[in-house]
Amino acid sequence: MKKLLLTIMLCVFAFAGYAQKGEMTASAQFMLGAGQGITNAGLGAKFSYSITDPWRVAASFDYGFRNKSVATWDINVDAHYQFFFGKGFRAYPLAGFTVLGYQSLGNTTCVGMNLGGGAQYDINDSWAIYSEVKGQLVHNHGSRFGWSIGGSYKF
Repeated sequence: MKKLLLTIMLCVFAFAGYAQKGEMTASAQFMLGAGQGITNAGLGAKFSYSITDPWRVAASFDYGFRNKSVATWDINVDAHYQFFFGKGFRAYPLAGFTVLGYQSLGNTTCVGMNLGGGAQYDINDSWAIYSEVKGQLVHNHGSRFGWSIGGSYKF
């Protein structure tokens, strides 16, 4: 499992090192996750880089606060295909990979995939707000639903 996490982090840093041109954003987000009888709210951070106008790669980390003696965390790497509507609004489907952890009396870590979509509104050249909905399909734990809303600063 440590090798998988190391590989994911190296991929994220490789994208960040490659990020010479294109839009880069750093985001803070509020998230709500539900699945397997556990619903918890949390906070997260995301970094994204636009490879081309429609294609964007995003890496994120979320921590779900303890509820019913269980806290959650996840690391995600997603690809977005953006559709631009007018000035400042875009919508996108997303697909990617997740590593999801449950912290309780016995810690559990699962690997899976993300499927979902989101929308973003550019307030100005530097700031944007967004919302995403995704299903996290994880091995040995079924599905988990995640909704997030946040703000981004564009570099």
